Amino acid sequence: MRRVTIWLYRAIGAGIAIVLMEALARLAGEPLARVPFVTSIVLTLGMPESEAAQPYAVVAGHLLSTLAGFAALWCLGAGTTAAAVGVGLAALLMLSARALHPPAGIDGFLVPLLGLPLGWALQPVLIGAVLLAFFARLWSRGEVLLLRSPANPAQAPRG
Repeated sequence: MRRVTIWLYRAIGAGIAIVLMEALARLAGEPLARVPFVTSIVLTLGMPESEAAQPYAVVAGHLLSTLAGFAALWCLGAGTTAAAVGVGLAALLMLSARALHPPAGIDGFLVPLLGLPLGWALQPVLIGAVLLAFFARLWSRGEVLLLRSPANPAQAPRG
């Protein structure tokens, strides 16, 4: 029962994070197809204890992958070849910085494929990654409180 409770809590968190992402994208006038956080949300909310879901990996991974995408775009121009190079370079940068966040590889793909502007690195990438890392950390703390609540007597504090 405890495991199901954790799964439900994490799934609800992922759903809430998606709703927030959609609302923020709408407010910013950013097409949802250019917002690279769906798989990051699933990872950070579904497996918050994993190294790839930690705030450093989320933020640095998205920034490094975006940088890789711009490097590929500027060197090769927009297109599928540049997108492939962008993803490969993104993996290299994330691994070398010990900031592997696999979902961030999409940034290295989207930038050269769509010829995105440099401002995309700030909004939605940097702002979105920081907000996601903050939300995921906050939601994860709620899980700890949920598991220690009196409604869960096996985990309730004694005293």
